[in-house]
Amino acid sequence: MLYDHRTGTLLKLASTTTHQGKIRHLTHRVRSLASEGRRVFRAHHQHTIADWRGLPVPRCDELVAQGNLQEEQPLLPPGSGALFTRTAHDTEPNDTEHHCVEPEHLAEEELAAPSAETRKVSLYQLTGSGDLRECVALKALEEDNEFEIDEVRVGDQTGLLVHGWSEPEEVGWNSMVRTLTGVDLRYERTVASAAVFVEVDEVIYVVTFNQGWRLVRDSRVNRSFGIDFAVRVVDDDEIQQITRWALSSKSRIDRNAVPSGQGLWSFGLREHAELVRELVAKARADLPVSLTHMRPKAHRRNPRLRLECRDGLKLPLSVEGSGLISDLREINKVLAECPVVEALAPLQWVKRVPAGDERRERLELAVAELLAGEVPSGEVGISYPAKYFDGPDVHRYRGTINGTKIDTDDLTLDHIALPLRSTPAESRLHCLRTGYIDGYDEHGKKSSDGMAALQWIAAEVDLEKGRHILLDGEWFVLGEQYVAHVDSVVRKAFASPPPWKLPAWNLAPPNDEGKIHEGAYNAYVAEKNSGRFICLDKKLVTTRAHPRGFEACDLLGPGDALVHVKKTSSNTGSSPLSHLFAQGLVAAESFTDAATWEKFRQLVALQDKKRARKMGRRPGSVVFAIHRSDKTLTAETLFTFARSTLVSAWNTLSTYGIPVHIAVID
Repeated sequence: MLYDHRTGTLLKLASTTTHQGKIRHLTHRVRSLASEGRRVFRAHHQHTIADWRGLPVPRCDELVAQGNLQEEQPLLPPGSGALFTRTAHDTEPNDTEHHCVEPEHLAEEELAAPSAETRKVSLYQLTGSGDLRECVALKALEEDNEFEIDEVRVGDQTGLLVHGWSEPEEVGWNSMVRTLTGVDLRYERTVASAAVFVEVDEVIYVVTFNQGWRLVRDSRVNRSFGIDFAVRVVDDDEIQQITRWALSSKSRIDRNAVPSGQGLWSFGLREHAELVRELVAKARADLPVSLTHMRPKAHRRNPRLRLECRDGLKLPLSVEGSGLISDLREINKVLAECPVVEALAPLQWVKRVPAGDERRERLELAVAELLAGEVPSGEVGISYPAKYFDGPDVHRYRGTINGTKIDTDDLTLDHIALPLRSTPAESRLHCLRTGYIDGYDEHGKKSSDGMAALQWIAAEVDLEKGRHILLDGEWFVLGEQYVAHVDSVVRKAFASPPPWKLPAWNLAPPNDEGKIHEGAYNAYVAEKNSGRFICLDKKLVTTRAHPRGFEACDLLGPGDALVHVKKTSSNTGSSPLSHLFAQGLVAAESFTDAATWEKFRQLVALQDKKRARKMGRRPGSVVFAIHRSDKTLTAETLFTFARSTLVSAWNTLSTYGIPVHIAVID
């Protein structure tokens, strides 16, 4: 099929054998003329796209008369309004580009049926002001590329239109056709995209079409824009989808969707420790804005606005230049005047520093300097990557940093820091990024293939008056409300000890090297308190969700308390405690399933059948029993990076009605 932009008509190629040679010839001509054309045609039959630029070609009506094309219904009403007009003198006033890709790869906005007033598009807000060209991706500014940049008028504002084609790439199914039939079709795909940049009241916006977001300079994108708008307009009872990133050493991303919509907190959002990356919801019905889409119409008296909020927004905006400018002014008004919905305020407490952000380089340079001992301020420690929080404990660490081999059963910060201290300052970050460490279980099986050294580090760095933390290779900036909330919950946790006390750590028998390991301490507690505590250290419960098994607890205490024991110090950093808190959360959440709790009861019965018969239907409490060897453990001396994980466990288990206690071991 071909699309004739001049008449708005879809033309279908007659699919007969006699025309196949002509079609192949047409395809060849299309590719050779693509860099010279202005009139765009869509060729569905042979999966090619043509951009004809003023050279002699058969007229569409002539092809119809010859029987090669069949006329179909118009796709667009003739003379439909344009979003913008070119300022160049050699083009028609409304000569808009209609960019095309293969049907199976059309973006949602390209497939959406156009309306007389609005169209669903992607909108980004950019930082700074001034020359719009400084907001364009560098690749589009290079002389040797397939992109064009035109100054345009968008309503009464000067704008910039960037448009062009991607490099041809092989279609994905070519290889399967080749293996099935032996025929190499060599079909290629190319994608046309556009971005319209415009400044409205000293705020720069860009409307993107298809993959137009690739034409925007990444460092200029305001990553907070989508969520900042959402927290002011969204109906918190009409959330349809939410994607969140857990802010703890056990980093993870998950997504929940409910097409009909439901309350925000019914998604189980942990407001204190999760970064919301995406929100799909309906705006409030009483929203005091006058977007084109929300104005009452004869066929739609009370229109509702559906928003997709990420780094940017996806929403219906006016297709007319003056209408678009009006819509953008309304968005500015919302951000400046509308208060944040109280229930949604925590969504702004934590913000991720995106990949490609210029701050990341400076932050990671600061981490390298902290490790080398050249910067007095900030905090850095060992932190388990997310992969190591599910399954057996790590028994051996092996890797290489700056040519120095690591092979130890007790990974400390020195294993990462020492290889950097003999390295020139300008090379440290490179060594940190290229170094790797793997964790091995007691059977010698590793859980990753060369985990980057940066992913084993947790760090806190102050930059540009903001507190930034590194967890599992990702950077986050913390708001003041987040810090205050975490401090409050940590104080509550330490003010809630269990109704019993564990013996001092040094009372347990040491090994041949004079060290007291956790296993020996757990066995000692169970032996000295027979019947009250059962040692379940390294006893795993396997389920479909945890096929490698998870450790339910180190000790089963009075009242079905799941006791998790850990020794820590400034040398080990936050990693052991982050692991401890995450482990306790995994176990307790797993035991909300009755079948999993029954498996645990059977595990207890292997040691004490009488105790197993007396067990209730769920954990009575979760106790984190901690011994800090270098100083007294308090809410104030708890490591920064373990605090978020503790708060996550505290708040989540509280929603299940499971009390959480901190037991400080002398």
